[in-house]
Amino acid sequence: MNKEELLNKLETEVVDLHVVLQAWFRGEGGNDPSVVTRHFDADFQMVGAAGRVLSCAVFAAALPGLYGSRPGLVMEIQNVEIRHVFNGGVVGFYREIQTQGEQRTERWSSVVLVDGEEGFVWKQLHETFCS
Repeated sequence: MNKEELLNKLETEVVDLHVVLQAWFRGEGGNDPSVVTRHFDADFQMVGAAGRVLSCAVFAAALPGLYGSRPGLVMEIQNVEIRHVFNGGVVGFYREIQTQGEQRTERWSSVVLVDGEEGFVWKQLHETFCS
């Protein structure tokens, strides 16, 4: 796979997951958490923008309570780039913008995606609020 194809695969996965998350938080579509969790490796770990560390199990357990919790949320992804390629995965970087009503937050995110059965799955995510 050449770099352009790899970037397209990375960007597609990042955008696709955020489309799923936006629908989840808005309460749109079904409320089966596997729609979200299928994107993650079992060992997934996230460092949220506020510094909280979440395992995949903790994140998955929180999902039912988050369904429909942010009606009107809009999530936008920009500036997706490849930072490193390794055998079996990629390190990516992107900007995420969340808007809900008058409230807007922006964060930079670094992500490690690894090859899964049906494409990339998320192994690690680290978010930092933009200043």
